[in-house]
Amino acid sequence: MDPKQFRFYCQAGNLGMIREVLADLSAASREEYLRSVLQLPLRSDVLEYLGSEVTRLSGEQGTAILIELLYSEEAAARNLAIELFPAFGIASLRVLQSHACDMDPDVRLFVVQAMQQLPYKDEVVRTLAKQLSVEREPNVLVAIVEAIGDMGAGPAEAEAIVGAMEAYDHPYVRFVGERALLRLGWERLAATGGERL
Repeated sequence: MDPKQFRFYCQAGNLGMIREVLADLSAASREEYLRSVLQLPLRSDVLEYLGSEVTRLSGEQGTAILIELLYSEEAAARNLAIELFPAFGIASLRVLQSHACDMDPDVRLFVVQAMQQLPYKDEVVRTLAKQLSVEREPNVLVAIVEAIGDMGAGPAEAEAIVGAMEAYDHPYVRFVGERALLRLGWERLAATGGERL
């Protein structure tokens, strides 16, 4: 079947035909067909079904599609990608780490959100703390600091938060940093406004 016909079924919400088409495809063709439709505006049930099909692909194929979706104009497609990354385990962690310093600040923000969903807390926190030293976009900085505060961290990560507060003197970054330090048990650093002891 022509991919254009498949796109028509997806946009029309014809789940029966979508299932039938995908069932007859090879893995390589399934990847191609999924890529061709996932960035389109789609009904939620269609998007959910296509997402389940993505998880049947290999880690390399699946994570490549999910990374593409982080660049999508469709919020539902981006949210789907963030939800599906855990299905690919360590492959997702490696791919997301490689995009942590993407040129697009929105993509960096989505990468932070996606990494929070992964079960590799220690490695995620280390990656995010390292990103704090180079990140200069306030929204992304805040997301990273909040993530580290939520996930829990040690002295090195607390110092990274303090470093970000000093390097980027922004009221909201400071507020979120102080709150994260309190959650991490670094009351003295938070009380002094991030000044090193």
